[in-house]
Amino acid sequence: MLRSAARSHVGAVRKNNQDSGYAGPNFLLIADGMGGHAGGDVASAITVARLSDLDADDHEHDASEALRTAILDANERITNSVAEKPELAGMGTTVTALLRAGSKLALAHIGDSRGYLLRDGELDLATHDHTFVQMLVDEGRITAEEAEQHPQRSVVMRVLGDVGAAPELDMSIREARIGDRWMLCSDGLTGFADIDEIKHTLATVDDPGACCDRLVEMALDGGGADNITVVIGDVVAADDSAETTSGESVGSVRDNPQFALLGQKDTPTELIDTGQFDTIGEDNTDTRPLDVVDRPDNGAPAAAIGASGTAAGPGGATAAGDLGSAARGRGTRTATVAETQEIARHDEDIARHDEDWDDDERPRRRPLLGIIVTIAVLAALVLAGVVGYTFIRGQYYVAADAGNVAVYRGIAQKLGPIELSELDETTEVRVDDLSAYSQRRIEQTIPASSRADADRLVGNLRDEAEQNAAKKMSAGAADTSTDPAPPPKNTGEPNPDSTDQQGQGVPERSSDTGG
Repeated sequence: MLRSAARSHVGAVRKNNQDSGYAGPNFLLIADGMGGHAGGDVASAITVARLSDLDADDHEHDASEALRTAILDANERITNSVAEKPELAGMGTTVTALLRAGSKLALAHIGDSRGYLLRDGELDLATHDHTFVQMLVDEGRITAEEAEQHPQRSVVMRVLGDVGAAPELDMSIREARIGDRWMLCSDGLTGFADIDEIKHTLATVDDPGACCDRLVEMALDGGGADNITVVIGDVVAADDSAETTSGESVGSVRDNPQFALLGQKDTPTELIDTGQFDTIGEDNTDTRPLDVVDRPDNGAPAAAIGASGTAAGPGGATAAGDLGSAARGRGTRTATVAETQEIARHDEDIARHDEDWDDDERPRRRPLLGIIVTIAVLAALVLAGVVGYTFIRGQYYVAADAGNVAVYRGIAQKLGPIELSELDETTEVRVDDLSAYSQRRIEQTIPASSRADADRLVGNLRDEAEQNAAKKMSAGAADTSTDPAPPPKNTGEPNPDSTDQQGQGVPERSSDTGG
């Protein structure tokens, strides 16, 4: 089983929390929402509310398929919500989930949230970022260090949600070894806390809840410019407590339980209160002020979570709701629907008016709505094109042109038949004059952050070529210097002291050391 805890914090800058997380005895989950002030928190809440039902000890053989199916169902709920509420268009969320099945763990991942495994003192990244800069790193265009400072490091290539494509999930099966510690987190942690300090904290703070609190504090100390969510699960021997331990939910899914009802086919979505969409981002703080509650079992939710409040960690980190509990989950959903249905029953005039509106006005409004959505999509595509073109025009790299070192503007990639770069300048520096190492770098292309940076790289290569040329000239001068022995007489016999034999080795050694 997993001894787990979760924390989520709105951060030091953001107005609302678009992260959602879950930690239970059999299931860990992080979802980092995106889509503007009225979307990311909805997408992550829908996803975690749907997937938290997986927290059960009955996935012995079908854990991976059960996890995949639940994620695809959550994706359908998000797209259904957009169809019913166009103001949510474009919303999406990352997903990183870990489901226990006996002695195995099913891992699912999409987006740029991360999963880490601490085993025997070593911290390993178990997921792969689906981002633009990670793609550049994978292709050798930039280094991992350069990716951390890249202006487009927040561009995510694959997510769950209203993105016009079926989600491409990374699925794998991992060993559940007792003593392992798993951490799932949003980029609000890894973007503002040093990875070595994260490793040290995971290795030294034994209690999962206290460890989550410390990691959130570290991200806040580092600037906290994004929402911060941390989920930790320790693999321990199963005991009877697994049957009674409830899961913990944090972030938007706990703060906005009504979002869990969106996108379900059997739920009247128009009755769900979404009026706050108009104000999210202006004056919604999302993380409610909470009292600290003692947690005697080191990571289980406080027993008294309910109408009066919920547990919280230091710095305002929300400790954990109980959405994973089947009893509370159903109770919350039923109460919300019952309340809205009661309002509808007590206002028959409004109901009759709605029926008339369905029969008469709706057909006329839908075409207008379609036009508005189409215009918005086209505008978004144009904006994305402008942003992409501007970004590409601001990139440079150094490569070869007809045997000479050259500077190119753009990125060394193709979009179908279209080259995304153009030759900007061909220098006089010959590639053959460079060392084998530099020649390989030129062949692979050397990225530059600006034209000035490209000029700096060319200058370094020019200096290297000049030094190599000087070494070759020095070696040649040594070959033509005056020999200490007189020239041999023409006796017709080979002279073992011939300077030709001595000189042959000099250029080769010079070439070896210079290359």
